[in-house]
Amino acid sequence: MSVTLEFEGPLAIITLAPEGGRHDRASIEALGDAAMYVAGRLDGPEAVRAVVVTGDFGSGWTEDALAETEGIPGIEALGAGVHALAEMPQPVVAAISGACHGPGLEVALACDIRLATGDSTFAAPETALGTLPRAGGTQRLGRAVGRAQALRLLLTGDTIDAAEARRIGLVSSVVAADVEGAARTLAGRIAERGPIATRMGKEAVQRGAEMTLEQALRYETDLTVMLQSTADRAEGVRAFAAKRPPRFTGR
Repeated sequence: MSVTLEFEGPLAIITLAPEGGRHDRASIEALGDAAMYVAGRLDGPEAVRAVVVTGDFGSGWTEDALAETEGIPGIEALGAGVHALAEMPQPVVAAISGACHGPGLEVALACDIRLATGDSTFAAPETALGTLPRAGGTQRLGRAVGRAQALRLLLTGDTIDAAEARRIGLVSSVVAADVEGAARTLAGRIAERGPIATRMGKEAVQRGAEMTLEQALRYETDLTVMLQSTADRAEGVRAFAAKRPPRFTGR
């Protein structure tokens, strides 16, 4: 299988395993199916509070995917699974090891926090093939590293190492060894926080980036007001006063 999904307490673990390290429509659709399933598990005893994406991010598209001939519907289908990952309400942590090129980079960019091993490499090589990233890469890369660095990577197709990726802000940190373990630990820390607050915090940053500062500040205020009426907010205040860990319920 190109994608496997498992659950570990409040965490969902999505493991990528594209055949031959190259993605096709089926592997991206499988990713999208997993993302949408997890996105629906927000409440109840099996609620997912954070997500880890790990495994083989891949070195590119298959020849069949590159030869997509179905016009706009076909191209959009190749990116739909990545977009589903980007739209997940839960925070998503990527654990990257090895090649993260082409669609693999686009999958990583759809995650909220990216950790990488020192031997990881990153590239957006599509212009060498006379095409462009087809799963949001031209837009999410610029939002992650800024316009100048995004254009450098997109227009040259240069491969960069983990240290350079860290320098330009493409990854949050470089991990010496067990990157999946580090990602699980980080996701676990996030899962201990108020789940409604972490989801709204993610939403405030993502949506706010598309607004003017004035609009984004108003949006932040609106979300904060919404949180004031939640049971989790009341529990957080009580726990702080009692100097004990909070027991959040996601309500």
